Amino acid sequence: MTRVYALAGDMLRAGRTLLVAERTAHSEVHDRPAMRRLVAVVWRSTDAPPELTQLAATLRLT
Repeated sequence: MTRVYALAGDMLRAGRTLLVAERTAHSEVHDRPAMRRLVAVVWRSTDAPPELTQLAATLRLT
């Protein structure tokens, strides 16, 4: 769903789904390169939720 929201330009929802995914499937977000790239794209958006900054820092994307 995150990718769908990101492609539609809804970075707020994309960011929220990333945060939910990180809570429910931690290793999927932290270990998959495609998910890490998606976090980087959404995090750089001005519409991303502020909590995504912490996830980006944890993944060393900042």
